[in-house]
Amino acid sequence: MSEKMSLSIGDAAPDFTADSTLGRITLSNYKGRKSVVLYFYVKDMTPGCTVQSISIKDNIERIKALGAEAIGISSDDIESHKRFASRYGLNFPLVSDVDNSISKAYGVFNEEKRRARRVTFIIDKDGIIRHIMNRVDVDNHAKDVIDILGKMQ
Repeated sequence: MSEKMSLSIGDAAPDFTADSTLGRITLSNYKGRKSVVLYFYVKDMTPGCTVQSISIKDNIERIKALGAEAIGISSDDIESHKRFASRYGLNFPLVSDVDNSISKAYGVFNEEKRRARRVTFIIDKDGIIRHIMNRVDVDNHAKDVIDILGKMQ
């Protein structure tokens, strides 16, 4: 199933406020201060999502040094996110999108599986989408993100 992305590079990133493992997050609070690596993943504790999230954790200081913050999003509830973050020492917020409103706003909701597809958005400090990673390589996710952030400098 190949659904068209509803957002493109150059579009304003849809704002949201949601619960995360580090409290309530509002995307627009980063505007003017930080770029955001907003990565949608399928499910907590699954092999690919675990590798992807650990790669972000292991590289969070490099990401922050490039002026960005990382935020993971899936449709798992906040308790599942907290277990996932605790088990793997994830040092960035995981947002709970239980009603899939955020994944729908970003055009990454998989109707068939009833959850988000694995897609990463790089949003600049002005709140504009600068890169969309539709084909995420979980093993190299953080490296790919760092390369993109470096080119945005």
